[in-house]
Amino acid sequence: MNIPGAQQGQRTANAGLTPRAGVAFVTSSALVTEYEMTTDIRSVELTTDNANALTLYLPPVALAGGMIFFLYLVKDDGVDVTVKDFGDVDEPDFTHITMDTVNDAFVLISDGIHWFATNGSDTS
Repeated sequence: MNIPGAQQGQRTANAGLTPRAGVAFVTSSALVTEYEMTTDIRSVELTTDNANALTLYLPPVALAGGMIFFLYLVKDDGVDVTVKDFGDVDEPDFTHITMDTVNDAFVLISDGIHWFATNGSDTS
């Protein structure tokens, strides 16, 4: 029998990750205003509180070559999430992404030189 969930879990296990090990859940707070992704984190679910904006830094573009990352804003209490390149200097052509509405989602792909983003929202 072909069971997609089991196959996905198997591929994840074969890659050296347990299912969900590549997922981070980040909530802004007075203590959490920045989050730096690594290449081990492939999906980030973001939540903002009503007072603290959040800056998410992507992993270095060169280390992420060939990888796909997913960002999703689960809850937005009136403050934004800003997505920046690693150290905000890694790729000078990268335009910051602002996530300011519940259900904003981005798929980011690295070719090792540039980031490519796709979604249904503005990327300014």
